[in-house]
Amino acid sequence: MKMLIDRTKKSVLNKTISFSAKLIDYPSAFAGAVIMGVIVGIINMKHGAWPATTAALKQAAYTFLFGGAIIRLLYFIVLTVPGRISSLLLSVLIASVVTITLVYLVHSLKGTPMPVESTLPTVFLAPPGFLFLAVRKKNRSR
Repeated sequence: MKMLIDRTKKSVLNKTISFSAKLIDYPSAFAGAVIMGVIVGIINMKHGAWPATTAALKQAAYTFLFGGAIIRLLYFIVLTVPGRISSLLLSVLIASVVTITLVYLVHSLKGTPMPVESTLPTVFLAPPGFLFLAVRKKNRSR
């Protein structure tokens, strides 16, 4: 009986992970979380270790959860909008605007000493990063 329960738990866990992988691009989400978390932590370091860590963890958590989902949105747009240039531009524009807006909102919540400065790396890094991912996805879909 215990073995059946263990299998059921594993089955539910596997199904959950498999389903969530359709919504979140985990490798990109993890890489983005580490990179952006470190950058935001460094930006806020002059306010002390605790505020910098808070800002870094907020950025990393946001990037992992929402960034991975926004990348899936980017892939959906780039593969469904007709035309190479229009699909690339639209996917990057939508993903960038959503990301920059949400990152600013997350950092505007209590705990990040420098919300504007903490959002700037996203402003500069997200659009070219999204463009790279969109071009790669578009090229692989041919």
